[in-house]
Order: sequence, then structure tokens, then C-alpha cells
Amino acid sequence: MFSLYLITLCNYSFILYDYEYIMSNNNLLTIKTIKKLFSDGLLEFGPIIIFLLSFKYLHIYKATMVLMIVTIISTVITYRKQKRLPYLALYVALLTSIFGYMTLSLHQPRFIQMRDTLYDATCALTLIVGLILNISFLKIAFDSVFPMTRRAWNKFTYAWIFFFITNAFLNEFVRRSFSLKQWFEFKSIMVAVTIIFGLTVIILFYEKDGDK
Repeated sequence: MFSLYLITLCNYSFILYDYEYIMSNNNLLTIKTIKKLFSDGLLEFGPIIIFLLSFKYLHIYKATMVLMIVTIISTVITYRKQKRLPYLALYVALLTSIFGYMTLSLHQPRFIQMRDTLYDATCALTLIVGLILNISFLKIAFDSVFPMTRRAWNKFTYAWIFFFITNAFLNEFVRRSFSLKQWFEFKSIMVAVTIIFGLTVIILFYEKDGDK
């Protein structure tokens, strides 16, 4: 689990190193936007990070209980912060509650592991359906933070579809092929990978709305 601390430190170093570049890229990030991204990131990644840390000190089942509680708390905070129903957070809370309950009641850790596979697959499928229907769900969710061109949102969508599908397959492969401890190590790495990937696609594909 020490890798979580090391990777997180490297991730923050990466962000600080590219801060000047990001700020100069068509005014991509303002101080207000950075604060919003940071607070939203804590709500999104906080539960899984606490889950990963809990496993180091607690049994998998107690760590699962912690994940369920923290996820519900995070969802409530998100609702109060956004002042509207946070559909994605509610979906995550529902998945966590269902698969967490199955893990605890059946004493089978594989169910809480399978939660991530289903989440990634569902996200990929949702974005694919959005492309078919010509609806950019990422634009709907994040346009208030990053107002971009339609072309940029489409690039974002394809990139995240690739990421979600890849992550789903990797999660299943690691879950089936390695030990529970090794799976936790894998999840620790993927938290940092997700953050770095998100930052990278912003840098690569950002096109300010109104640009040609």
C-alpha cells in the first residue's frame, strides 16, 4: 500500500510541474476552476482512497463497511453542494451499497471487486449511447467548468470510452488472476492513473468554445 503514497506524491508533482502550461493554455484553468476541481476530486476519489487505506489496517469486510458509509456521506455532500440530484454519485452509492451488502452477507470479496468492473462498463456504454444519440453527456456534466467546442467534447468522449473499457478489462483480469492484496495494489495505482489521464486529456484536447 505504500505505493499509493508514492504515486500520489508523483501525481501532485506532475500537476505542479504542468501548472504554468495549463494556466497559459487559452486560460484553461482559473483559480476558481482549480478549487472546484479539487473539491469535486475529493468527493469522487475520497471514498476509494479511504477504502484502500482501510484495507491496510482493517479486514476486507470492515474496509467494505467503511467504503459504503463514506460513499453515502460523499453523495449527501455532493447533493448539498450541487443543489440538485447527483445522478452519477447516486449510481456509485447504489452500486457500492448493493455489492457491499453482497460482500458482507456472503463473505465473498469478489463482489466489491466486481463493482468497479460494472461501473466502468456502464460509464463506457452510457458514453457510447450518447454518441449514437448525438448527446454529449460529458458536456452536460462539465461544460460549466470547461466550456469547449463540440469537437473537443467528442474527443473527450472517445478518450474516456477507451479508458473505461480498458479499466474494466484490467480490473477483471487482475481480480481473477491475482490475490486480493495485489488487487488493492492495482487499485492504488489506478487512482493515480485516472487523475493523470484526466489531466492529460484536458491538456491535449481542450479547445475553448468560440475557437475555430
